[in-house]
Amino acid sequence: MSWNNCYGDVFKIECGVRQGVLSPVLFAVYVDDIIKELQLAGYGVRVGVRYMGSLLYADDTAFLANSCYGLQHMLDICNQYGHTWNIIFNTAIASYLL
Repeated sequence: MSWNNCYGDVFKIECGVRQGVLSPVLFAVYVDDIIKELQLAGYGVRVGVRYMGSLLYADDTAFLANSCYGLQHMLDICNQYGHTWNIIFNTAIASYLL
């Protein structure tokens, strides 16, 4: 690559979005749309008029539903969203929860 007729050394990029400064912003964009879809679907717990069906902390998510049926539909919505946007969800349960 050149700038002002000067050439620099080629370097390998070893850092993806996960460690970049845009990571929190891009994550919020994706997560915001998932939450909207879950809320519009009508599944999940509500406290008064406030939707509380998905609780997030950093990159962890917990789903709250009134029934197994509702919880399964919430997972199906996330699964479809992942297929649409090429997102892979890690469904492993952390060992400290066991």
